[in-house]
Amino acid sequence: MQQSQSRVKLAIMSIGILMMGVMAIASGLSVIAARFPEVSQTSIQLLITLPCVVIIVVTPIVGKLQEYISMKTLVLLGIICFLAGGVLPAFLTSFSLILVCRAILGIGVGTVQVLAPALVAASFEGDERSNVMGQLTSAQMIGCAIMVFVSGYLAMMGWNITFYVHLIALISLICAAAFLPPIKPMKSGATKSEPAEKVELTPAAYGWAVTMLVFFISGLILATYLAFLVTDHNLGTAADAGQATMIFAIGGFLMGLVYGKLAQFARNASLAVGLFMGVIAYLIIAFAPNIFLVHLGSLIYGFSVTTVFASIMVGTSMSVKPVAVPLATSIVVAGQNLGSFLCPYIITPLSALMSSDINMYAFITGAIWLGIMGVLALIWGMAKNAREAASSKISA
Repeated sequence: MQQSQSRVKLAIMSIGILMMGVMAIASGLSVIAARFPEVSQTSIQLLITLPCVVIIVVTPIVGKLQEYISMKTLVLLGIICFLAGGVLPAFLTSFSLILVCRAILGIGVGTVQVLAPALVAASFEGDERSNVMGQLTSAQMIGCAIMVFVSGYLAMMGWNITFYVHLIALISLICAAAFLPPIKPMKSGATKSEPAEKVELTPAAYGWAVTMLVFFISGLILATYLAFLVTDHNLGTAADAGQATMIFAIGGFLMGLVYGKLAQFARNASLAVGLFMGVIAYLIIAFAPNIFLVHLGSLIYGFSVTTVFASIMVGTSMSVKPVAVPLATSIVVAGQNLGSFLCPYIITPLSALMSSDINMYAFITGAIWLGIMGVLALIWGMAKNAREAASSKISA
């Protein structure tokens, strides 16, 4: 049984490395922009944000489809979309066709973003679920680290070569096919005498979705502005930007390993802890005089994103009945990607109000944004911790 659970965990982690696949080419954005000088910076950023729009549409569909189709089948289809949409742009010269491929990539990323946390919720319970959810976040961060690091160097060989980084999904395809159990869809097990349990979302689930949306309006600043900041301020090359994003992902990976301990200590205040770490990280990056401090800020931001993401996902899984976890997760992931898409369209105008150095002030704007969220999350978390402590005393 233990060996079987270990294989399931390995399969889930292999899927997890693709969950931030939208960011894979982030370090090569400035190189790609140089290849298409007629395309604006905001349009170049569509390479990151367009898949997020597709994910918004895909996630609720996948959340519903898993009631009728095996999670394993859906995961394999998602990985194939990731491979096709990710690699094909290497052979194209039309920016419009490249965007079409990025949309296909979005289908793949959206599928794995919904099903990976749902598989954790379906396979593990209690503290083990929190531990594995943290490990899943570590997996997505290490996957992001590898992809962004490699793509930064591939971009130095050629703007189109950077897209080959998506071939990492072959590992995921093999592991998922070999080790994921064929979990039956819920509707297939229903009978007239024992109908399937009704899938319902709670107000709390929608609240977590809104929280994820608001967070990622600021949360995608690193992916969409860092390469331009590093270039504008003469802090380094595309490869250096790739290293910074890789270090961000390593920070996320490390935090994922200890998130379970943090959650046990801070409990409902864990979300606030993650948000305040984001404030510190963004301010360090904004005022960094050299690439070393950019790397330090990126590391701390990795701690932040893992803490916030895992806190929201654990909260989501506990806010509904087990049967509704995939649908609830899909709504939260849709919020994440709507926020990601809106990021440049909200952050750029706000930054422009403060300075013409938009790429620097994007991080300052993000720090203010996360600070406001952090204060609200701290008030909510401390109040909920107090209520739970009082409730446990009464029951005792």
